[in-house]
Amino acid sequence: MRVALSVSALEARRLVRRRWFLWALAAGPVAAVLIALSALGEQGLAREDDLRQGAATLLLLGGLAVAAALGAAALNTDSDSGHFGALLGNGASRVGLVAGALLARVAGLVAVLVVWGLSAQGASVAVSLGGDADLALHTALMGIALLLTLTAAAAGSSVVNPAVSAIFGVSVFITAQAMVNLKAAADQDIIGTAGAGINGAYLISPRIPTSPLMEELQVRDATGPAVPRVDINGNEVLLQATGWQTAVWALGWCALLGLLAYLGMRRRPIA
Repeated sequence: MRVALSVSALEARRLVRRRWFLWALAAGPVAAVLIALSALGEQGLAREDDLRQGAATLLLLGGLAVAAALGAAALNTDSDSGHFGALLGNGASRVGLVAGALLARVAGLVAVLVVWGLSAQGASVAVSLGGDADLALHTALMGIALLLTLTAAAAGSSVVNPAVSAIFGVSVFITAQAMVNLKAAADQDIIGTAGAGINGAYLISPRIPTSPLMEELQVRDATGPAVPRVDINGNEVLLQATGWQTAVWALGWCALLGLLAYLGMRRRPIA
């Protein structure tokens, strides 16, 4: 554990010196200003919906980019550059390298989400809506979904290059969201006899939590990039907020993907 924490601290220092990561941190406050300016053009409930949509879109699109970037280069580049080789020569173990690298990148994702979340709350206060507890909960639940993306990309980075790892990480997110959508459709009897198969796949597949904010926006037809309309066979699927069990299940998948990252590194040559 001590080795993992030492490697994590070293990797975190290297991460904060990377220009793209600093730009990612700064993107939150900049986007919050634009979101607030857009919301000011609306009145009443429409203003709240506009601000929430903007914040949710930032978390979805920007968050996916950051999570994929953090995970996609977690293990492969340092393995090939000689950095991990030097650490192994100084007494580090492979499990310590993997755990340290993942911890540093998880900390980086948390830092980005905290800055973005506080920026969104500041935007809400700036447009006279006050603090938004539902948006804060959505940020936390979206963080779990992005952690799933990061760990999937990191698992890929133990065996393939960064580009393919990033694609794999985003694909896991899309698959998890698709399972949530299909399960909702099965519960609403929209997909007929296929529902039994969907229910079976849902029990074992990765899935991501749906926040009450997402459910509320969809019910009010305040759709957008972060809250798209889900239509199956011409019928609209209404997503429902999920319980804590879904969040725990997603975190369990994150742990499994972290284990796969270690198993991949056990066989990977390190320069």
